[in-house]
Amino acid sequence: MSKEKTSENRGPDKKGKDQPYMKHLYDGDAWGIFYLPIDDFEADLPELGKALDHIQQNHGEATAVIPNIGLTKASLLLGTSFQGVKGFAIIYKKRNL
Repeated sequence: MSKEKTSENRGPDKKGKDQPYMKHLYDGDAWGIFYLPIDDFEADLPELGKALDHIQQNHGEATAVIPNIGLTKASLLLGTSFQGVKGFAIIYKKRNL
């Protein structure tokens, strides 16, 4: 049986809950993964910074940020050949407790 926990069935963080715009997709023994969806790459970069700060303070050290690239709202105007960043997967190494 998997020890995977999702945001729906895991306990709150030390300071309360994860930000509503962050999806805690995996919470394993040593590693965890958040997903941060975005609409506008440049305007939402501060949200990525906030998410990284939140993970550092409440979960552990972010080790990788992986962009999710695909069709975005701009693709409706610029055509399906235009792709952009739709979000970020943030992988973190949990702190030893």
